[in-house]
Amino acid sequence: MAVIPKSFPVAVVVAIVTLQTLGLWVVSGVFIYDTATQPSNSLAGAIFLDVMIVLSAVAMSVATVMFVRGRPSTRSAMIVWQMTVIGIGIASAQGVEPRWDLAALLIAPAAVVTYLLLFSRDVSRHLESDERS
Repeated sequence: MAVIPKSFPVAVVVAIVTLQTLGLWVVSGVFIYDTATQPSNSLAGAIFLDVMIVLSAVAMSVATVMFVRGRPSTRSAMIVWQMTVIGIGIASAQGVEPRWDLAALLIAPAAVVTYLLLFSRDVSRHLESDERS
């Protein structure tokens, strides 16, 4: 059953969050692959990190689906996730070899989603609608 977003801001949020979620699944796959094929200082630590990344990907997948369905409780989960992505972007722009390109790639879409979640009437209406799938 295809769900068509009701407005452009909702479609933008859905598109960006879906791409972020898919990206997190890719990162989790890379981490699992590296744990399975590369030696590590702490196998237990590597496995723990893999599990945490997979659990984050699962949680973000659920939040994305629930946002598309218009569940109001997803707003807080989405905002927390976007703040985490912004924090990762800020951290990637610091240090000995800063990556401003990655920082911009992470921060700009997360800022757009945060703005729309907080200030867009269309997104608020989408999350308050009586139509539940």
